[in-house]
Amino acid sequence: MAATPNRRLFTTTVLPWRGLYKLYFLLFVSALLSLFYYRFTHIPTTHIPLWLLITAADFWFAVVWLFQQGFRWAPTFHHTHRDRLPADVPAVDVFVCTADPVREPPTIVVNTLLSMMAYEYPVEKLAFYLSDDGGSELTFYAAVLAAEFARDWLPFCRKFQVEPRSPRVYFSMDMPLELGDNDGFRREYSEVKRKFDDMSDGIENAARSGSVPAEAKAKHKGLREWDLARNPRDHQTILEILLKGNGEDLDASGSPMPTLVYLSREKRPGVHHHYKAGALNALNRVSSIISNAPLVLNVDCDMYSNNSESLLHAICFFLDPEKGNKIGYVQFPQSFNGITTNDLYANGVKRIYEIEFFGTNAHNGPMYAGTGSVHRRVSLNGKLYSPDFQADWASCSGNKIHPDEWSTLEEKAKALASADFEKGTEWGKKMGLMYGCAVEDVFTGIVLHSRGWQSVFCSPEDRNAYLGLAPVNTNDTLIQHKRWSTGLLEIFLSDYCPWTHGPRRLKLGQIMCYSFYTLWALWGLPMLCYAILPSLCILKDIPLFPKASDPWFKVFAFLGMGSHVFSLVELIWAKGTFKMWWNETRMWMFKGSSSYLFSVIVIILKLLGVSESGFEITSKVIDEEASKRYEQEIMEFAVPSPMFIPPTTLALLNLYCFIRGFTVVLSEGLGALDRLALQIVISGYISVISIPVFEAQFIRKDKGRMPTSITVRSLCLALALVYVFSLWI
Repeated sequence: MAATPNRRLFTTTVLPWRGLYKLYFLLFVSALLSLFYYRFTHIPTTHIPLWLLITAADFWFAVVWLFQQGFRWAPTFHHTHRDRLPADVPAVDVFVCTADPVREPPTIVVNTLLSMMAYEYPVEKLAFYLSDDGGSELTFYAAVLAAEFARDWLPFCRKFQVEPRSPRVYFSMDMPLELGDNDGFRREYSEVKRKFDDMSDGIENAARSGSVPAEAKAKHKGLREWDLARNPRDHQTILEILLKGNGEDLDASGSPMPTLVYLSREKRPGVHHHYKAGALNALNRVSSIISNAPLVLNVDCDMYSNNSESLLHAICFFLDPEKGNKIGYVQFPQSFNGITTNDLYANGVKRIYEIEFFGTNAHNGPMYAGTGSVHRRVSLNGKLYSPDFQADWASCSGNKIHPDEWSTLEEKAKALASADFEKGTEWGKKMGLMYGCAVEDVFTGIVLHSRGWQSVFCSPEDRNAYLGLAPVNTNDTLIQHKRWSTGLLEIFLSDYCPWTHGPRRLKLGQIMCYSFYTLWALWGLPMLCYAILPSLCILKDIPLFPKASDPWFKVFAFLGMGSHVFSLVELIWAKGTFKMWWNETRMWMFKGSSSYLFSVIVIILKLLGVSESGFEITSKVIDEEASKRYEQEIMEFAVPSPMFIPPTTLALLNLYCFIRGFTVVLSEGLGALDRLALQIVISGYISVISIPVFEAQFIRKDKGRMPTSITVRSLCLALALVYVFSLWI
């Protein structure tokens, strides 16, 4: 199964023109040192606390910037050679997880599942496992219908080389021009589309009625178990092998089908189920006695396969004769469908997956991002890497199950998914995905890296590997980033802190990259400091920066403008736009003042034993009016969410202070502008970037406008800040 010795399966290139970046780096570091020289040689005699706060903010901005350079120092790109792969490739188990049938509708789930069942990969080497943590018989029924439809969909995809292989996406596009004149294709296209529509209608009808047809229950014993499982948080293990991948189940062309297993693990009150990490660990155990493939791919239920050769790309890394045995997992980028032209909410995470993750390839690879990841099972299950490790691909070459064994396997597998199975074991501690963190994926990734395994960031050049659904409103975006930043800070405060755990186990570049992400939440503190203090100090005519006529002013101007220009150029290099960069900058301000602030509060409460961080699912559905506003790139503030209060308060505060500063300049002349120039610029900048907030508060009349209660509370909080500051100073 191994590739030909010395015939590499992937090649690596480093981004050219790095000399320009290094020149920028040296200039920026020099400017930072100059800034701190100024701060410590120009300590004011009054308002020392303000000087301490603004200097601390400058220091933390500098630290965060320095960590970020770990991504920029040597961006590295990998190119795979699929044509060099051997005919006998390793088996792969594919895990798909869903947790809420309302926020993650079954139609989305099964289309993701079908897109991967149609991979260009030997079918006898594939097994698919669907984890339904929402405990929904509708999801089970959708999987049953998908298994039937797959008998026609899989041979259709292979015969006509369909891309993408999500039927929902494929049939929403125009018929391919190159095949439209082919009568055979048109006939099969129409027939398969009719069956897809029947499947979709069956799922939607069951969802509307709230029940599964009696004939389906009579046919599938798993569906009958829902008569005893009416509470999704308190039910027995429900497991059924829907397709048997040993040649028993055949598709419409007479070819074997892959194995397909549905699982809703047991849940009981008072027994912690550990959210997605627990679901994936249950699938890990269940799959180990059914197919036990040496490689495991996990994908979120809303992220369909957009490239039928994704697995072949990943296999190139694992089978590479020089570096393959070192690789613990291959991470594909998260890409998204339905992102607006200028990425209104910056949910395309272009900067992470099209810029930063390439930089991690130079430092033993990227963090584990939770979806689109192919893992070596032994690395996931606790094995430490050693230089003499050799993969035994032949021991797990595919499904070889006797027809009489399926029912026995089902019963054995159910026991592995029981609620108390992990009690007294190493699962979640040393085996499988790690528990105790809201971002179990990144936590698991740093554990794997500390065990000596490397990872690889693979971004196929021809087509995006996966396309998913991103949040399409402001509230869901902020909630998602609150969960991410909370979990990342939990990692920093854990035994796997990059600063304490990393030095003997991780490369310096890895420590820098992990530090940047795990300290996301604290990045919001200096942002809040800069959004509040300079504007309030305008009201009391207190300068926090050099005069515009002072030569030191140029240092601050260079740092501010230089960081913004570099950020813009970087995003345009990644095929972004100016408006996309502007939207991203706005959302960073929103996240910093809201998501990151709330995550710090959550961590403090957790440390005090007051509450625990939880797992929040963002909605994958949107109503028609909100969808139209989203397409027009109009921000959505429809719900009275506390997440909106901090950025709205800062917008109102800075607008007020900017107007006051402008009036002072008009009345006092250029002397006032010279004193307060940078503070007025900062307040004006925040006011301009917050224009969508003001529109939502005072101009818009649609349902997506800012709730009045949020405006009132934010206004009161802004006035309170002004009042308290006036008493303090």
